[in-house]
Amino acid sequence: MNHYQAEVLAVYRNGETISSNVGSFRMKAGDSLVLLTNENFIKNWGESTGFYLTSFIGEIPPPRYKGQRLFALLLVLLMIIGATFGRYLPEVGGNQLDMFYFAAIVAILMAWINILPNRKYTKAISWDVLITIACAFGLSKALQSSGAADSIATTAINFSKSYGPLGVLITIYLITTIFTEIITNNAAAALVFPIAYAAATQLGVDPKPFFIAICIAASASFSTPIGYQTNLLVQGLGNYKFGDYAKVGLPLNILAFIISIILIPLIWPF
Repeated sequence: MNHYQAEVLAVYRNGETISSNVGSFRMKAGDSLVLLTNENFIKNWGESTGFYLTSFIGEIPPPRYKGQRLFALLLVLLMIIGATFGRYLPEVGGNQLDMFYFAAIVAILMAWINILPNRKYTKAISWDVLITIACAFGLSKALQSSGAADSIATTAINFSKSYGPLGVLITIYLITTIFTEIITNNAAAALVFPIAYAAATQLGVDPKPFFIAICIAASASFSTPIGYQTNLLVQGLGNYKFGDYAKVGLPLNILAFIISIILIPLIWPF
């Protein structure tokens, strides 16, 4: 097993598991092997049908004492409580006591008491995710600054006015959905909100249904990994591809669209 950088832990043969003296055990056709591998195995196995990858755990973490685990749990609780109630506390040195403040304190304490080994400070950072998020913000800013996003939204909503409030509602939802998958939800809502308000004023209807549609559509980011930061975070951990989001997310987007268009006018009439 040198080629695959793997060690045999056990052999399964005829319903019996053999885990002792595996090194001198003579293998036969039909045996199933339980292997312990390193990261090079992923590169060498080449999607061979002879192997079935049950799980990938990466590096085996060092053992932790019970006191360290308990202290780490207390630090996480401190961060949650601080992020929740920090806004009601006075500023410290001109710094607002928000979630970033408490997360930074917890990270420093975890490093100080060696809960997080110093060799793993940067390994926990997904640089590709951070770079992609930064690029998405740049794309969002470019679309807003150039006026392209505003022009697209205005043209589409003006075109739908001839179909009445329901047509405008559908257009607002679709435009917001498309924008939130490309330029993040906050930017999508900020762009479409004033245009939707102007359209409601011109039609002489209550703008609340349009605002509800914007809120729902801006939050329904399922079809692309760049639509929201958490989508990117799970992409690397789950080894998902760009197309996987569309396969699962697009039906969810359509379902959310249909339900919203039916219920919004009933609950918040024009």
